[in-house]
Amino acid sequence: MKLFINILLLVSCLIGILPLQANPDNVRGIWIVRHNLKTPENIDAMLDFAKQYQFTDLFVQVRGRGDAYYNSHYEPPAEGLADGFDPLGYLIVKSHNHNFRIHAWINVLYVWSSEKPPQNKDHLFHRKPEWFVYPTNVDSTAVDSNYSHLRNEEGIFLSPLIDGVREHTINVIDDILAQYPLDGLHFDYIRFPGYNFGFAPEARQDFKEKYILDPIDFKQDPEDFAASYGHAGYDIFFSRWGEFLRNGLSTFVDSLTTHVNENYDVILSAAVKPDLHKAHWRFYQEWDKWVEHGWIDWAVPMNYTPESDRFNLRLENMLRAVNPANLAMGISLYNQSPNAAIKKTHDIFKLSMNGRSLKGFVLFSYDQISQNRDLQRMYTDKILKSEGTK
Repeated sequence: MKLFINILLLVSCLIGILPLQANPDNVRGIWIVRHNLKTPENIDAMLDFAKQYQFTDLFVQVRGRGDAYYNSHYEPPAEGLADGFDPLGYLIVKSHNHNFRIHAWINVLYVWSSEKPPQNKDHLFHRKPEWFVYPTNVDSTAVDSNYSHLRNEEGIFLSPLIDGVREHTINVIDDILAQYPLDGLHFDYIRFPGYNFGFAPEARQDFKEKYILDPIDFKQDPEDFAASYGHAGYDIFFSRWGEFLRNGLSTFVDSLTTHVNENYDVILSAAVKPDLHKAHWRFYQEWDKWVEHGWIDWAVPMNYTPESDRFNLRLENMLRAVNPANLAMGISLYNQSPNAAIKKTHDIFKLSMNGRSLKGFVLFSYDQISQNRDLQRMYTDKILKSEGTK
């Protein structure tokens, strides 16, 4: 199977049967979560569905938790994959006659979620625990072997402030883009896990060299710190720490995207937090700056609220901050009715028709729409027919 896929990939490159380019001004995207790539049959069904409902862009998760749904030279294959099966290679070969753009979706800093450690000892979880991001209340010299104290509610993250993390991520990106003829690279979890995280020993030392104080001093016991330095002093150092993390993450993004743009011709996109204030101060993700500097081509805000008013308020704030042409709005299907989800999708389409020119929308996820007949019917009636594609 692996030899067959490699031969077809080579033939595809030689004779030019790469995916056809969809209309770049009207993105109808969908996120494909990694478990849909575990077998050829699952991939075939997904591609048939995407063709039937005329999606233009498939964001296919090929790196979930520091593992690979492709032929990786740096990370272990995902648990549960058949030996020798290359999901991404198979998908590209099977999609060559479809009008899709294929984006390799990688979770950048999120490397493990389960409370049970990875089985494969080559996983970063086992090899590089010194790269993990630390919360305020953890002594980096006294962490249990399962690293449970480093988890937030999502799992284990790497720190973007560590040189080795950047170098490894670039290796992973090169490994994917050099092997597979892709249209895009899609970053997810390219953020800190929360405002109480970021305290890797190396990051603390770098901050201390710049600002004298260890950030742990003012984060672990704010009242004690304020008693010594005053509340204004606490506010200053808190602000400096946030700026330090935001700038560190932005430098990380800049280094990745500069490398990609110098070596490959792909669309760069990132799934980002939809509330800009929280993105900046809770997750240290200054993604509007990434768009402004041209480090990413598309921001895909995960505007997953079921509440229409909140959805639209976030949208208006984003439209004031960045060029709408760089926004493909993420819309959830798992937490709201088909009618509510499709209305949001249709409203995005109407904004573009009225001159505000959003790039389009991306639905989360294939799992929900592929299993819901009402959602499929409404998507056809409200979206495809409105756009004149059916």
